[in-house]
Amino acid sequence: MHTRFAAHSFTSLVDPTFSPVEYSHLKFGSDAVARKYGHELAAAFFKRHSTVLLSSKCVVIPSPYNYVRNAATVLTGHFVQALNHLLVSANGQHVEYSTIHRKVSYISDYGFLPKEKRKSLIDQDSFYLHKDFYKDKVLIFVDDVIITGTHEEKVKEILVREGLPNRAFFLYYAQYLGNNPEIEAEINFAGIKSVVDYCHFLTKTKQHHIIVRPIKFMLALPSRKLRQVLQHLSPGDLRELYYGCLGEGYYKLPQYHAAFKIVARKVKMLEQ
Repeated sequence: MHTRFAAHSFTSLVDPTFSPVEYSHLKFGSDAVARKYGHELAAAFFKRHSTVLLSSKCVVIPSPYNYVRNAATVLTGHFVQALNHLLVSANGQHVEYSTIHRKVSYISDYGFLPKEKRKSLIDQDSFYLHKDFYKDKVLIFVDDVIITGTHEEKVKEILVREGLPNRAFFLYYAQYLGNNPEIEAEINFAGIKSVVDYCHFLTKTKQHHIIVRPIKFMLALPSRKLRQVLQHLSPGDLRELYYGCLGEGYYKLPQYHAAFKIVARKVKMLEQ
């Protein structure tokens, strides 16, 4: 009863059917790319599985997150809007929305880890879902890309543990069919490889979100480069960065202490 669906498949970054640079911008918070990908995924999924979607109560669940949204969550929001339009236009009913809550905030970048280390890391986490809310509904899990399948396997384990035999779809904008897990890091940073690239992105991107990846990217920077980036953030962005650090607990992590203090001082100056 578990079905995987992807709008794109790739085995390398030589000639993928999507733009790695554009995908990188998604991971750093571009709302325009999230909307484009979400709408494309919804259209492709509806075309393939409209019969099930129109005859069932469905719940859409984005990739698990803690407090700060990730790229997959932003994409999922646009996916839901597009899918609801298609469903209601075909005399169906809109989907419901839910989340899987997670307890641990990671510092490690999954994109650089082999599958074994990814599984070890995720096994240390705790995940919570609304079992009663999901009962007898078609579950639609949405993520931006699948590389090793570690997260999908974890969600399936949770469904078994909770005794949920639901029909479930695992949706991805793209699925990787090769055996080099570090390709995830390559596409994550294909369009933003440096501080200069990120500052250019902030300047040129009309609507962007301060999500998990850019927060970790900024907190890991040397002080001088962090201050350089902060100059390109709007007051609203700065507040999102600061409160995101609080909500995820990054302020407690020794690796981020120096960077967090710089961010906190910057935000304090805004309030004076």
